[in-house]
Amino acid sequence: MASAETRYADPTALHGFARALDACHDAAAPGALVASGDGWVIASTARLPGGVPVPGGAGAAVAMAGGAPAAPAEVLEAFADGLVRLHREAVRGVLDAAVARLDQRRSEGANLLNRQLVQGAVADVALVLSEAEDLLALADPTAGRRRHVHRRLVTAGRAALQLHGASGFVATGPGSLLHLTELLGNTYLHPGER
Repeated sequence: MASAETRYADPTALHGFARALDACHDAAAPGALVASGDGWVIASTARLPGGVPVPGGAGAAVAMAGGAPAAPAEVLEAFADGLVRLHREAVRGVLDAAVARLDQRRSEGANLLNRQLVQGAVADVALVLSEAEDLLALADPTAGRRRHVHRRLVTAGRAALQLHGASGFVATGPGSLLHLTELLGNTYLHPGER
């Protein structure tokens, strides 16, 4: 079974991400699925048959409303911790793939990765990833800290996606994965916010 710390060799691997999401459910509540504060459950199609496809999820993840009793606070917190770590790993995978891609591309006789603006964008995303790792390692995690990390990762993920150029926004690009991470965070970490 994949762990929440799984690295993504292919950042577009939505099915691998969905399996890692299932692992987050199992780590927080073995054998069960964790519902958000609003009663939504998001998991892989294998774990949640009958769920409706998540927009942009390419059929890898589905959602279902209601039916699940509210989980104890410690279960919700453990799941939220795993979810934020999974989000961080996804952004890291998208950044790594962008750097590898840019290192292979040349324009006007120069390697794209060596351009100052590109290096600045890579550094900005890497800084957010480092900050997220440090914040997640602090004792006594709070809901506010998780929401802060999620918001910063959303911004960093969008910046990493732009480094892919147009290929980041095609159906098979990493945009779908990042969209799913944003949706998960908005569902589980920001319940009740409109």
